[in-house]
Amino acid sequence: MRILIVDDTYFMRELISESLQERGFNELTQASNGEEALSALSDEHYDLIVTDWNMPKINGVELIKQVKLEPAYRDIKIIMLTGDTSPDKVQQMSQLGVNAYISKPFSPESLSDLVVKLA
Repeated sequence: MRILIVDDTYFMRELISESLQERGFNELTQASNGEEALSALSDEHYDLIVTDWNMPKINGVELIKQVKLEPAYRDIKIIMLTGDTSPDKVQQMSQLGVNAYISKPFSPESLSDLVVKLA
């Protein structure tokens, strides 16, 4: 499974990568914002995107909207990372086609468990 990790915080990308590698996921690519993620998507096929909501340049919401518009990307599963799980945000994620979300702060184990579940 090829996974694209998108977060503007280097520490968070590394934490996610390490927790997924411990579960046997080794085909990982990191991007620091949605712009870099879209560039990575144009170069490789990914099965899953783990993305933060709030990022500079292109945020997670705009990234997902662009991914869902592209027929070649529509089957990519998406996990959203967010600090705000208010009912409005949860509804917005559902409307965007997010497969799952996890609230920050989260444990690396809970994220890797979610990835295993979606794999």
